Amino acid sequence: MSTANLWPSFGQIPIIKTPKIILQEQADHLAVISNNFLSAEIVTTPHISTLNKVSHVLKVTASSVENYSTIVVMIDHDAIKIYPVTVTSRIKAMPVAYQAANEEEYLSLLQKVFEEKETIETIQSLLSQSKAIEMYSRQNKTSSR
Repeated sequence: MSTANLWPSFGQIPIIKTPKIILQEQADHLAVISNNFLSAEIVTTPHISTLNKVSHVLKVTASSVENYSTIVVMIDHDAIKIYPVTVTSRIKAMPVAYQAANEEEYLSLLQKVFEEKETIETIQSLLSQSKAIEMYSRQNKTSSR
């Protein structure tokens, strides 16, 4: 004879959009607004030094620029309780970390990092190089015919 179910009723479970999902959505937006000249992926790793913590990085890649990639932002949070999160701008020479207590603050901080001068200059440079390489490739195909 088995024992009775000892678990409580968990009721309605809210669906929470995780920091990683939000970062993935932003990666998808970047591909669209760059006409797929740039791609971005989220790389997730557990913290080695701290149990139950994870890091997500947004890595932007310009495939036509010899697959050059750079990490734009890193997000750290507890694996179970996802807020607060630490948002670290990785484009700057000296990374800057910010704290977000909830999703609204997290979105605001992501926007702040994306709008930083260094981030904009990096993305613009990768786009410019990618477009120049594509234009050069097209010209070579046309002239070799």
